[in-house]
Amino acid sequence: MNWRIPVGILLLLGAVASGWSLLTRMTTGPELQPEIGGRPDYLLNDFQLVVLDATGKESFTLRAPRLARDPVLETMDVTTPRFLIPPRQDGGDAWEVTSKTGWISADGDELRLRGDVNAVSDGRRSDQVTIETQELNVFPEADRVDSPVQVTINRPGSILRGNGLDVNLATKQYTLQSEVKSSYAR
Repeated sequence: MNWRIPVGILLLLGAVASGWSLLTRMTTGPELQPEIGGRPDYLLNDFQLVVLDATGKESFTLRAPRLARDPVLETMDVTTPRFLIPPRQDGGDAWEVTSKTGWISADGDELRLRGDVNAVSDGRRSDQVTIETQELNVFPEADRVDSPVQVTINRPGSILRGNGLDVNLATKQYTLQSEVKSSYAR
């Protein structure tokens, strides 16, 4: 008897058994989840979007050439966004914020702007303020803004520069964390 025949039969049985085992694991195993950062479930091009808060009041308006939504995280990535943020309090100002890229949380309560960020208040209730930085996090419902990097704040008569920013838009309180430099017009 040729030794190749029993070895071939054993290899064939091993291949069938491993294939069967793999097939049963795939059909009874945990459900596969889509990859994070994979293909968006929808895209918007050249659009305007009005986002409402839990009470039905306008949280912010977004205009941009492109938005892509992650189907797993339900977050949105935006190209060259322009956010229009209305005042939350009667005494507040509205803000227009632009950047190279933007990210919106699933609940719409956090905006992350990156690259050449420029935020300008409308100056209706108080002096117009301009904030320039490379990173800005906006929390529209909390009336708060922060940045972990270098920031320049232009106000009539003064320019402030520093690292790390916290702003309470309701009280108009600006806090720079470190390396603060200021210049004043005379």
